[in-house]
Order: sequence, then C-alpha cells, then structure tokens
Amino acid sequence: MKKHHHEERSQFAALENHFLNTFFSGLYLSASDFISVGRANGLDLKMHSREMLIKDLLNESNKIDTISGVIASLNALIDERISTCHRLSLEYPAARVPLAKLAQKANGTKALLAREARGNPYEH
Repeated sequence: MKKHHHEERSQFAALENHFLNTFFSGLYLSASDFISVGRANGLDLKMHSREMLIKDLLNESNKIDTISGVIASLNALIDERISTCHRLSLEYPAARVPLAKLAQKANGTKALLAREARGNPYEH
C-alpha cells in the first residue's frame, strides 16, 4: 500500500510558481534577491533553493503581517529589471523585441502581485 504524503498547499502557490518560471514571469530573481527582500522586511531567510526561499518569504511575511512590504519590495525590484530592459533595448536595438517581451511579462508579474495584495475576496 502506498503512503500518501500530503503537504499543506501554500496560499501563494500560484505566485510562487510564477516567480519560479522565468518564461511566465519574464525575469529571474535569484536566491540572494529573495533573501534581500526578506531582510528589508524583517525576515532572516537562510540560503536555500529558490523554491523554498520564495515559499518562506511569502508565507512567513504573511504570518508576521509584512506581506504588503514584501510585495512593495518585489515590485521595486521588478521595476529595476524593467528599467534595465528598457535601457538595454536602447543600447542594443537588435534585442529590442525580446527585451520588450520580457518587460511586458514582468509588468504582468506586477499585476499578479497587485491582485495578491488586494487579497481573495472569497477567503476568510
């Protein structure tokens, strides 16, 4: 008989998966980026896989009620990356189309964060 391991599903699972998949998010945030965002919002995250770091960052900040600060920090980081895409597209015109697509996806990630910040009206 198989034993079934049931792991509690994170309420941020969609957002976690989005950040882990650069094809959808349009950006790569490193383990160091997640640790820095956590530190700026009162979390002492230990070096781990990116998957565990994003889970810890979102879930732990939610527990200590600093999720809005984490979302703001992630948005600021995304804005920096979008600015870099725009700057690079000016410096390297041949890369303009792919860089514009990355910036567009990164803006979509910001929209996903905004929805998360508003919360789910069907929860609670």
